[in-house]
Formats: sequence, C-alpha cells, structure tokens
Amino acid sequence: MQLSIDRPVLLSSPKTLPTHRLTAIFTLLAILLVGSVDTSSAQDSADTDEAPAYPVVTVCVASVDRIMDHIGYVFGEVERPETMDMIGAGLANFRDLEGLDRTKPGGLMIFISEGLIPMPIPVGFLPVKDIGELGQTFGTMGAQLKAVPGEEDRYELIPRRGPTSFVVIQGDYAFIGQNEESINRTFALPEEFAGPLANRYDICASANLRKTPKAVRDLILMTIKNSAQASMQRRDDEPEAVYNLRRSQAEGNLHFVENVLRDGEELTLGFKVDQTAKNASLELVVKATPGSSFAKELKDGIAKPSYFASAINESIPLSGSISVMMDKPGRKTLLDLFNLGEQESNRGLAGLDKDIAVEDIPGQQATQDLFDALRETIKEGHLDGFVQFFGEPGEKFVIVGGVKLMNASAFGSGLSDVLEQASRTDANMDVELGVDSYGDIVFHRLSSKNRDRGDKRMFGEESALYFGTDNQALWFCVGGDAAIPTLRSAIDRVAAGDDTGLRRGELAPFQVIVNLTEWININQSDRETPGRFAALALEAFEADGSDIIRADARSLKNGFRVRVQVENGFIRLLGLAISRRIEGSQDL
Repeated sequence: MQLSIDRPVLLSSPKTLPTHRLTAIFTLLAILLVGSVDTSSAQDSADTDEAPAYPVVTVCVASVDRIMDHIGYVFGEVERPETMDMIGAGLANFRDLEGLDRTKPGGLMIFISEGLIPMPIPVGFLPVKDIGELGQTFGTMGAQLKAVPGEEDRYELIPRRGPTSFVVIQGDYAFIGQNEESINRTFALPEEFAGPLANRYDICASANLRKTPKAVRDLILMTIKNSAQASMQRRDDEPEAVYNLRRSQAEGNLHFVENVLRDGEELTLGFKVDQTAKNASLELVVKATPGSSFAKELKDGIAKPSYFASAINESIPLSGSISVMMDKPGRKTLLDLFNLGEQESNRGLAGLDKDIAVEDIPGQQATQDLFDALRETIKEGHLDGFVQFFGEPGEKFVIVGGVKLMNASAFGSGLSDVLEQASRTDANMDVELGVDSYGDIVFHRLSSKNRDRGDKRMFGEESALYFGTDNQALWFCVGGDAAIPTLRSAIDRVAAGDDTGLRRGELAPFQVIVNLTEWININQSDRETPGRFAALALEAFEADGSDIIRADARSLKNGFRVRVQVENGFIRLLGLAISRRIEGSQDL
C-alpha cells in the first residue's frame, strides 16, 4: 500500500431486520470499497473543472484531538494515567503531529472513474495548519514532502520505500493521491461531506449513493445479478423443495441490494463513544430516496407494537424480541421453508428414507393443519415473537418465549396430532402429551434421550422442551421444574398488557438485551476461581448495569438504523486489557 493521506491519521490513532439483510448490506459496502487499496493503474478521465468533486465513499476520523480525548477517557476510567502518558510519549516521537489541524476531520475518499470500466480512485484528505511543519512531521515517519518546481500548492510525498504519492493543497486541506490525475480536480470542502459524519461518529465509513453515477450503480448491480443467477442454478440431485428455499433466499437478498443501488441515498457504518452517557455504540444506517418504492418498503416494515411488549425484561441475562412486517421476498422465503418442513415432517412420520421421491410421500392432515397456520401467519406478514433467559449463577436456568400466530388453535391441534404420531416412532426423543396446563394452554413435553453434559449443567438433569398454544400464540420454555412456572409468569405479564406509549416511529422492530456478567458467571459456575478473562471482565463490570449490551433496529425518516450499544463496563474492560498488556510487555 502506498503511503497516502490516511497513513498519518492511522499513526496518530494511539490517541425490522433479518440477519441475511444485514449480510447483504455489509457485502454491498465491501463491493463499493473494493479495489481502493491498490489502484495505481486506474486513470481518472475527468478534467479539472469548477464543479466540486464529491466522494462516493468516505472513511472519516472525526479529529485527532477527539480520538486522543477518548483514549484519555478510557484509561481514566480504569485509573491508568501512566498508560496515557506512554501513548503521549509515543506520539511525541512524531512531533505531536505538528502541521496538522488536530480539531478537524481527516481520512480517505473514494471516487469512481467514468471510463468504460469504472474503477475506484482513492484520495486521502488531511486538515493542514502549516504545510512546512507537516513536512517535518512526515520526516519523522521516514517520508519526504517535496514541493513540485513551478507548481503552486503541489507536492510529492516520497516514502523511504514504495512509490511516490502526489499532494495538492486546496483551502485548509491536503489531498493525497496515488497518481497526479487523481488530484487534478476541484475537491468539495471536507467540511461539507465529512463534517456531518464527524458530528455523528468518531470513526465511520459512508457510501454516498446520491453521488454515485447511475452507470456505475447499474454496472455493480449487473455484476451482482450475473453472479447471483449462476449461484441460483439447481444443483445435481438437489431436492426441488430445498432448491426453492435456497433460491427464495438468494432472490430476497438480490431484491434488497437492488433497492439499495437504485433508490438508496446513504449507507453508513459508524462508531462513537459518548463520555457523558458513558457508553459506546456501533451503528449501521440505511436511507432511501424520499418517495421511492424502497423508502415505502422500509416504512412498511415497521410493525405495530409487539403482542409480547409487556414481557420484555432488561434485568435478566438475555431478553429479545422481534416485531416486523415482512416484505414479499421474505414471506416467500418462509413459505418455501414451511413447505419443505411439511414435506420432511410427512417423510419422518411415515418412516421413509430421504431418497424417496416427494410424490411418493403420503400427506398427513395433522401436518397440513400445523403448517397451514404458519403459512397463514406469514401471508398476513407480521412476524412477532420474543425469547428470554432466566436464572441465577449456581442455579438452573430457564428459557421462555412465544410466537404470535394467526390461527394458533389450529396449529396447536395439528401439533398435538403430529407429536402423538411421533411418539410411536423410533426417534431419539421422548414425547409426553398433556403434561401440564394453564388456562386454555395444554403443554406437551419433548426431551432428548442423549443430552450432553453442558445442557444438563445449565438446565438440570430432567430438563426438557415444553410448548403449548392458546388462541393467540405458541408458547414454549426449556428447563426443569421451574420452566413452566416461569413461563406462566411471562404469560400473565402479556395478558395484563402494557401501554408502551410509543408511536409507530419509535417502535423497535428488533431488540436484544444481554447482561454479560450473568453469562460469565454461568460459564464459570463449575470453577473454583474464574479464568483470566472472566476475572478481568468481572472487575470491569463491577458497577450495576455496566455490563449491558443492547442491539436494536429502529426506523428513521426514509430509512432505518441498526445499533449495538455497550455500557461503560466494556470501555473499562478495553482500558484494563490494554493497560495490562502494556504493563506486561514493560515488566512493570
């Protein structure tokens, strides 16, 4: 990699939605960034003109001073000022980055050439206070900043090893490219495109899809489509139902990527530390063109409040919920999954080998009733459910949950019949019908004949899966004697209801809350003393509530945001880990 404008910034650094949709987003962002490391052969055909050039992708660091302030905050939280002093001393070896404006954002821009084959063109940008001082700072890094004879505000950046980079000064910024053509343009002011990003995040990567030429987006989309079509071909000896499911998943991902490329405005992944709130968060933001079909799909994906809203509990080891309106590709994928599930259930109940043709598998009324209820729920489009993990270290644990169904009674009836037939097979499961009840709910018990040691340690020797239905939902729990009583409490909370007071735009279609201390204690419960990491984490999480991880998805105007937020204990954990590593290397 050539020495470019992002190198000094990096050296200064010591100072809702389904999972497959998120995978598609990260894949798309990677495609937009691909080639940015080594594009020395790429040529920019655009001539310098008066119109300012805006980047398609921006990788932005808010400022040197903000990053250093956050580093000081991290080590201050663990009372290790000496570690910060060591980092400051290391930065002093590079003249404390004299010549840079340490209060402004810097980073890397990606432009796209407009040739027959569009290529990414990386250009770094650094805020400059004094170009002479900056040249001396580069010297401490083994590079020479040399003025170009006869060219005002033009320089060559010559590293000790590797090719030369080219620099132009415009306004208060130095722009650095891997060839002269890449900097022969009038750049937009970084305050305009990087300033808003720096206000939101400390470090981020953002694709400005509005500035991406339509021809480039069409080319990327065509490339993705061609690759997807090849992967969606039916494989040799692949069952039709399996093929339909795999194809539905691929078509759903392709539909989302197509929406982003055609109607997307912004795709941003950003990280920030909030010293006032004492937390840190990683966010993914997707925004669509107002009035577009993509914007409508994103808005329609925000469902009504969850039926299980009053059951959510932040004080337990884990609590999660989902309440989203599925788009058409998502519904098709699940319908294909349930069709495959019905087929394989009939095969299992009939005791048929997997090689038996689908048309030779006899149908079952019970499985049809069961899967018809699932299909009816999917066609209605509201995916609504929750799951929770209860327990205390040293005790046995319980998992409870529920899924809203359109025709839960029919599902329950079909499930009972299927389980009764399954109990007469040689399956590796014990089935007991009607082991308990609560109101209209009749619970059935399903237990494995071969349970592993970890399962017994966590849930108890006699734990099992219990499930039953009323006229609204499928309820389930996993555990021993405490399982059904714990589930009854959750059912009571849901029945009592809870007016959340949230408007549609404030709803969280997806959320997961994890108390990490509980999980550490669970994993360490059979040890006399905690392991090295566990001991460090427990020290970091000594304050109540400092160990919480929250992940959620929320709607924005013409878009959505997915956020993972960690509380102050994780900041302390980072500070302790780094400090002790440095102390160990220094034999302190």
